[in-house]
Amino acid sequence: MTRLVAVSLCALALICACGRQVAVAWPESPAPACAGLALPETVAGGALRPTGPDGTAAWGEPPITWRCGVPRPAALQPTSKLLEVGGVAWLPIEGSGGSAFIAVNWPTQSDPIYVEVIVPDTYDNPGSVLLDLSPSLVTQA
Repeated sequence: MTRLVAVSLCALALICACGRQVAVAWPESPAPACAGLALPETVAGGALRPTGPDGTAAWGEPPITWRCGVPRPAALQPTSKLLEVGGVAWLPIEGSGGSAFIAVNWPTQSDPIYVEVIVPDTYDNPGSVLLDLSPSLVTQA
């Protein structure tokens, strides 16, 4: 009986650690289209974690975060170099502690809803995260 209780407590601790809610700042102008996105269950091998507000998501530990409906980035200029991944144009923005990518052409180039993805420095290839996330935007465009 004692072994069963110990195993149950270990399993519960593991489940709770993986499912901890991640604090993600609420997007300033969340769009209704953000709530309807079918996001992947895993990104860069990390499982989807609860975040709270619609338009936000997180995966893994440390968490890769997603905010849909962020303001137009000031760094986005006509001459900005964009990464094209899976049919989505992403603006890379280097920062301290991680990399940020902003989707700049979803659902359309003329009327975009900006999506921000933050990838902590602990991930070896931050741009590869976009391979997991771009299909969610392409299927909803």
